[in-house]
Amino acid sequence: MNNPASLRAIGLPERTVHLWRLSVAQTRISLDYHLSLLDEEEKFHAARFHFRQDREQSILARASLRSLMARYTGFAPDQIRFKKNQYGKPFLQYPDSSVQFNVTHSGDCIIHAITCGAEIGVDVEMVRDSGSLGSISSYFATGEQAWLDATAHEARDDAFFMLWTCKEAYIKALGRGLSKPLDSFEIGIVNNEPKILLDSDDHAPADSWQLLLFKPRRNMVGCVAVNTSINAVEFRDYESGRRWHLSDQ
Repeated sequence: MNNPASLRAIGLPERTVHLWRLSVAQTRISLDYHLSLLDEEEKFHAARFHFRQDREQSILARASLRSLMARYTGFAPDQIRFKKNQYGKPFLQYPDSSVQFNVTHSGDCIIHAITCGAEIGVDVEMVRDSGSLGSISSYFATGEQAWLDATAHEARDDAFFMLWTCKEAYIKALGRGLSKPLDSFEIGIVNNEPKILLDSDDHAPADSWQLLLFKPRRNMVGCVAVNTSINAVEFRDYESGRRWHLSDQ
């Protein structure tokens, strides 16, 4: 099955985020169709993965991104050109467009976060036992470590991965990669919502960023970070095109 929606243009209002969900295991779109959308460099990159699931995930993630960028910009998928900044964050090189994107995956779940005229980052994680990840939290800001330590034991896993996805989404939106120390900024919960309290390492005011939590599926948590005020977050299923809003979760 090919993607019947791939030829339909997509409008993207200002201050709106579209989150597209795709399941590697459940996709009904043929792998050959997705493979046909890739350029030679992308095919070479996918072929380097030893395990079939990893190869398929690489193919589906990149091809679905190409298809979506074609629909947002009005260009054919094979005309889309990507480039990476010095830290490895990909962006749209051609055509010239205000559309911004970021991609993440966990397990077989792929999420594309897309907006217009703003930096964006997204991360998703399976919620699991965080006990073995305690060494990671030791690199968090002091206030974040104190908040985790004060969290009830039964809620610790949810709290850890909520915080982790927020930090990852913010770093990805900045496009700084591993050069951004985890303790150089602090995230706190204000009125039951995650907020960037301070950032000692970047010049943008912390209050110019919005962190939006979402649940792509059961036992998963996600966060999208955007450096503007967002009016709407709309979920879309990549294959069916079905839509729902963050407020519907």
